Amino acid sequence: MIHYRKGEFTHLGVTLDPAAPAFRYGAGFFETIYYNGRKPCHLELHLDRLLHSLRAYQAEYDSVDFEAVIRQVLNRNGLEGRPARINIFYPMETPAAHPVILAAPFEPKPYKAYRVCLCEDRHVSTLNAQKTTSYMFFHLALIRARARGFDDAALLDFDGNLLETTTGALLFRRDGKFHETDSPYRLASTSLKLAARVVEISPDTIPLDSLGDFEHAYILNSLIGMRPVATIGETGFVPDEDACREVTELILEDGL
Repeated sequence: MIHYRKGEFTHLGVTLDPAAPAFRYGAGFFETIYYNGRKPCHLELHLDRLLHSLRAYQAEYDSVDFEAVIRQVLNRNGLEGRPARINIFYPMETPAAHPVILAAPFEPKPYKAYRVCLCEDRHVSTLNAQKTTSYMFFHLALIRARARGFDDAALLDFDGNLLETTTGALLFRRDGKFHETDSPYRLASTSLKLAARVVEISPDTIPLDSLGDFEHAYILNSLIGMRPVATIGETGFVPDEDACREVTELILEDGL
């Protein structure tokens, strides 16, 4: 895999100073962006979130012409015209963080309904509102969920309220109205922001024991768009493809 770092395109590994926060603590921020074969979708939204995080935590950073570099990375990896996952990483180093940009093939699964288990552990922090590279908790929760035959794991706060899954935002529907989880301890989702352009969404605290009150549930992220959730823990939902269609077309810029 050829990636970009510090003005170079290389297949060699990324080296980190062992004294840097990125190496010692996993400190840094990143974004995951869908390339639909034509363009990196909603690049401006992802860059806004990424650079806001860096500024909010007073991290010095260098910038580049992201779209031009992404195009080069796609070209050098033979991914132009094919669906791909793009990542922009900013490992925190001294004196400044430099972007690492890479791309990998991605196979969309447009008809998948998700089965989600409950993560029994808790990881509640305001840092969860940012997309940080300190992602070990989410990584392990996802591995454990898949080892049990599930697609993802739902994360909760200490009061038993739903936050998100390890890979995306959660959305629920009851009596025709959409509800998102309202918490400072979950990621500020770009996909939810886009979904709100299509459907009206109310922010609400959603306790685990209230899931049975909802007819439909959905998972959203920048790679899959909006997909139905069939189960969360022991609660089942009616898969609702119709509600997903227009939101997914917007998130994945399908036909746009």
